[in-house]
Amino acid sequence: MIRTKVINDSTDLVSIMRAFDSPTKKEVFFEISRDWIPTSAIIEKFGTKGQDALESFDHMKLAETKWTTPEEGIEGRPQKMYRSFYSLFNINISCPVNEISEIFTISALDDNSFKKLEDEIYQFIGETGTFGNKVSENFHLSNAALKALVKRSNKFYYTGLKIIRKQD
Repeated sequence: MIRTKVINDSTDLVSIMRAFDSPTKKEVFFEISRDWIPTSAIIEKFGTKGQDALESFDHMKLAETKWTTPEEGIEGRPQKMYRSFYSLFNINISCPVNEISEIFTISALDDNSFKKLEDEIYQFIGETGTFGNKVSENFHLSNAALKALVKRSNKFYYTGLKIIRKQD
C-alpha cells in the first residue's frame, strides 16, 4: 500500500533530514519499507545503531510497530516489529528565509552540540514542563529554532504551548 507523508510545516523537515542522515538509517529504512521486520533481525544486521534508527523512526512517526506473539518472539517472549509507514513524501512549504535557516541550523548541529543543548533544556523544563516562550527566551532561540529542536529531540515534546519531558 502506498501512503504519502504530506509535509507542509517547515519544522517537519527536521524529521526527514534526520531520518536519512547516516548510511545505517537509510539502509534500515529501506529494510522496513519492504515488510514487517522484527527488532532482532535489525540488531543482528546493523547492531545497536540499527535499533537506534528504529526508535528514531518510531519517534518521528515514520514507522509503525506491532508486537509478535510469544511463539514468534525470542525465547518465548514477544518482540517489536517495524514497518515503514510512508512510501512517498509530498513537501509543499513556503516560509521566510530566516525561518528556514534556523531549521537547517538545528538540523545540521553536530550530535555533541545538540545533546548539550538538549540536556540543558531538559534540565530547565523540569518535571512539570515549561512554556515554550520561556525556553526560547532563556536559551536565546527563535520559536522556529525551538520547534525544530523539539522535533529533533527524543527527550521532550510540545503539548499545547508547553514543552514537557517524555516518560520512559
